[in-house]
Amino acid sequence: MSRFLFLFLILSFNLVGNSVEAKNTSNADYQAIVDKFIPKDGPGVSVIMSQNGKVIFQGAQGMANIEHQVPLTTDSVFRLGSITKQFTTAAIMMLQEQGKLSINDDMKKYVPDFPTEGNMITIENLMTHTSGIANYTNDRELFTKEIQVPITLDDMLKRFEAHPMTFKTGDEMRYSNTGYVLLGKIIEVASGQSYAEFIEQNIFKKLGMNSSRYGGEQIIPNRASGYESDHDEVVNASHIDMSWPHAAGSLLSTVGDLKIWNEALQNGTLISKSSYQKMIKPFELNNGEFSDYGYGFGLGKLNKYDTIEHGGGIPGFITWAVYIPSEDLYVAALTNSGNGNPGVVARSLIAEYLEIDVPKFKPAKIDHSKAKTLLGTYKIDEKSSRTLLMEDGKYYTERETGAKFEVIPYAQNGFYYEGGLSYIEFTKNSDGQQVMNFYFNLNLEPQKAIKK
Repeated sequence: MSRFLFLFLILSFNLVGNSVEAKNTSNADYQAIVDKFIPKDGPGVSVIMSQNGKVIFQGAQGMANIEHQVPLTTDSVFRLGSITKQFTTAAIMMLQEQGKLSINDDMKKYVPDFPTEGNMITIENLMTHTSGIANYTNDRELFTKEIQVPITLDDMLKRFEAHPMTFKTGDEMRYSNTGYVLLGKIIEVASGQSYAEFIEQNIFKKLGMNSSRYGGEQIIPNRASGYESDHDEVVNASHIDMSWPHAAGSLLSTVGDLKIWNEALQNGTLISKSSYQKMIKPFELNNGEFSDYGYGFGLGKLNKYDTIEHGGGIPGFITWAVYIPSEDLYVAALTNSGNGNPGVVARSLIAEYLEIDVPKFKPAKIDHSKAKTLLGTYKIDEKSSRTLLMEDGKYYTERETGAKFEVIPYAQNGFYYEGGLSYIEFTKNSDGQQVMNFYFNLNLEPQKAIKK
């Protein structure tokens, strides 16, 4: 649910703008972009791109079920993972509009026994990941050995009490699935319905999202099977009982239903436009700085365009959806592979439509002895860094999580991520320090890190 990486820049939103003229690109051209990244015989992707409510392209590639050779279609149903969070926050805003709660309420009004170590945590803190409550998916013992077994919501929250707070409320924005499970409990207390009942009756049914569900053991037409890669072999994804992700990642949907969802948010169909505006604003931290996250939405940049976006990851599925307000452009891409990269597919389609230049790289032979001077750890900020390392003649980058990603040289001081849109270049600054410039997914300005 939290295994997805996104880098967002602090920004202000301009929700009124003139859309670019549509490029004369055919359906076949867009499908070719999808096919470039996704093989036909393995896990795949379903994608939709729409502007001003009109579908520009929708397509699919790959298998919904490999064993039975069932192809994916745009009607295939996927687990959404953390895209669920925007439905949870919209439910909170609905309840606030009904006078059943306030986002400024102390969470203990609804969950009185949950420990907060003396911190006053509001519902807004939970929605913005600024509560300081630990993220239960970081508990590897729990996440690998307990999530296969059904659990009640109250028992799950009792289990989460074992995790100490990670920072003082409001000091940071740090992702917490636990915080969103608590939001699910608050929705249940305030509404008198289960989380599943509230979402299905007040959102899915009301909007006509007929293929969307709260996940469980029920039979769901057109459900895609989830897969993972194990030493380059495709295997069935490990089981997770959907009682665990709850309001943090339990929902399933299709790309078509997500289009309906986005339009309802833009049009004020479900919640007021003023409530939605609050959902897409950055949160002010205790030190006066602003986070890059609203209520269930990340606030980012794609090339020159401001974006409202979120991804999700849950065993067997990776998802990504983005809205570009100035163009009224929405793209959702859902994959049934825990190793998929739907963001690359979606951004590539956006780049084609908005005529954004996509860098093209070719592997280059470089002097490895000179490249060794580039190896090492580069400090991004006080709490994060990125490391370039070499193993068996290959180059990799690594973050604090320990996950390594191979990068391929295209120049003596440049490396790209194969199958992606990101790359790194090394330069020297005016102080003579070595700088790693990380260009993420078509962004014009790099994230800079200084070698330690």
